[in-house]
Amino acid sequence: MSNQEQGIITKGVGGTYTVRCDDGSIRLCQIRGNIRLKKISPLVGDKVLTGESGDPDIPFVLEKILPRKNSLIRPPLANLDKLFLIFSCTDPVPDLKLLDKMLIICGVLHITPVVIFSKSDKDPDTCDGLVSVYKNAGFPCFMINKDEKIPDEILKYLEDGLNGLAGPSGVGKSTFCNKLLGESTMIVGDISDRLKRGKHTTRHAELFEYKNGFITDTPGFTSLDLFDVGVLYTDVSGGFPEIVEASSGCRFADCRHIAERDCAVRDLIGNGIDEGRYSRYKEFYEYLYSKRPNSAGGYK
Repeated sequence: MSNQEQGIITKGVGGTYTVRCDDGSIRLCQIRGNIRLKKISPLVGDKVLTGESGDPDIPFVLEKILPRKNSLIRPPLANLDKLFLIFSCTDPVPDLKLLDKMLIICGVLHITPVVIFSKSDKDPDTCDGLVSVYKNAGFPCFMINKDEKIPDEILKYLEDGLNGLAGPSGVGKSTFCNKLLGESTMIVGDISDRLKRGKHTTRHAELFEYKNGFITDTPGFTSLDLFDVGVLYTDVSGGFPEIVEASSGCRFADCRHIAERDCAVRDLIGNGIDEGRYSRYKEFYEYLYSKRPNSAGGYK
């Protein structure tokens, strides 16, 4: 096929995919038959090869979907590099169980999480404490408020790659986006979402160019269940790097850090490992352990 170009899908609506090619050009593509036969659904974020179709009405087609680093069910999105998890330190009260669940999912999908606590001006002491907990756990963690510029330390993480934003409603995600992309971009998105919220419509992911990378909202990510992405009880520690680090001192190599003797992790609770974080680790681990597959292929 002539004039083949590699690029990334930035939007997909009604079977037509917008591809931003590596040379900066934009192509509107539909799917070639060989992709349909393989029953592969293109996702926003997919790296693809495009080519000319020979049809003047639909000049370009998706020739090939390149291997994915990861993929999400909600929203349908591929190759996410970093996820900015935005939670308020107050109003609403931060749901730390949800935050820790999202950190586990990031670990399983090989996504780099960046934790951000908003509304730091409303309760500075609480915000300082939360930032300290997650920094000590091993995550990049920052605080913001709507009246100040986004810190340079956060902007550095946004300079390249495919970056998603996630968090509960009311935490300031729209304000964060407006500062990055300009209010007009987000207003168009808000209006578009309202118009699309009909009986037969769903929200779709879309990539916006920012510096040398892309930014996208991830509606639905917070509602993902651990089972949705195939998380096993053995994966839980991926969301708790401080527990992984401390576990090298445990007596048993397969220590679960729950009831075993000579557990270095439990020895550090409240003195290096946050008690709340450990409690949530234990809750996730025990829940998934109780749901582990049995020898018949079902679940216990």
